[in-house]
Amino acid sequence: MKKRIAILTLGVGAGHLRAASVIEGALRDGGDDLDILVVDALDLARAWFQWVYVRSYWMMLRYAPAAWKNLFERRNKNGHRATAPRWVFRLGCAKVLERFRAFRPELVIANEVGAVEIAALAKREGWFEAPLLAVQTDFHAEPPWVQEEVDYYCVGSDEAREQLVDWGASPHRILVSGIPIDAGFAARTERQDVLRALGLVTGKPVVLVMGGGMGPAPLDAIVQNLERCELPLQVIAVAGHNRSMRRRLLKLRGHDALDLHIFGWTPRVPEFMAAADLLITKPGGLTMAEAMAAGVPLLLTEPIPGPEERHVKYLVDRGAAVFAHALPEIPKLASSLLTSPARRARMVQRQRELARPGAAHAIAQVARALMEKTGYMDLLAAAALPRPSGETAFVM
Repeated sequence: MKKRIAILTLGVGAGHLRAASVIEGALRDGGDDLDILVVDALDLARAWFQWVYVRSYWMMLRYAPAAWKNLFERRNKNGHRATAPRWVFRLGCAKVLERFRAFRPELVIANEVGAVEIAALAKREGWFEAPLLAVQTDFHAEPPWVQEEVDYYCVGSDEAREQLVDWGASPHRILVSGIPIDAGFAARTERQDVLRALGLVTGKPVVLVMGGGMGPAPLDAIVQNLERCELPLQVIAVAGHNRSMRRRLLKLRGHDALDLHIFGWTPRVPEFMAAADLLITKPGGLTMAEAMAAGVPLLLTEPIPGPEERHVKYLVDRGAAVFAHALPEIPKLASSLLTSPARRARMVQRQRELARPGAAHAIAQVARALMEKTGYMDLLAAAALPRPSGETAFVM
């Protein structure tokens, strides 16, 4: 009989949706006979929930970023265990709870902080009885991740593990697996072949510009600043699902300073990273993990206040990226990196020391262990113990 696994996400950003898909793929790669249900809570949530929980978030980021940062920092400082009152999830996501009951999962995986709160509520109130695995897609945690109903955590960094422990999670129930990404980002390909396939030329720097699948980075302003680099550049700009941004980028084509290639949502990002001499992007967790696995030098800008600012510090402090505090700094920083192969090589070396390209399969191993009815806790406790190399038993 097939084992039933529910993967719950909450698509406030494209990264959580990508991570859910990657985890599903890793589970299926194991050859197990599985029935996997992937649920984006927003697909089933009431319209008012989307306004209250999601659109208010995006509105704050756009119009009141300082207020959002203050809210985020205060929640962390005070150890608040909820991003919203329970009744908001109970009423707004009632169909999600019903889906759990109908599916009768033998394991639930939640990969976004709100999704963890929904899953914990469902388990607490009897909508399912299966183990709950929380999977993070950032290098830092928040207090609401710590829910009594969570059986095990897979996190992106040692720092995230320490935060969860400080907030009361058992250190024996946490694996530093890394952030789950597609294995294609770590594939070593012949760069000349990739350039040829993309219609790019050798001997001319390639800059990849991204802003997350749903924004809100000003890609058009980044590209305009690149025109001041005084270098002949080939620029690949990926607008994701942001159609208005793609239209603005299209208006920039034909400028003599840049050979500009524009894409919307595309599965070719691993190829783009393999071709790039430099990636300029907002520092979303999944994108950072993908870039480090690919080994592409990073210039970070326009972080979301709070969580992504922490990503900036995490990577810059370790020599894995540089940061443009303001868009006018981009030309100087980009030129400095693009004219210094040695500096880019050092950055890539730091990235590969941090990268965990096998994270998805490590998470899949934890999931299989959690579904075992006898002895799985001993196995998981052993996996959480640090190894001399700094790795853990499940990390590939």
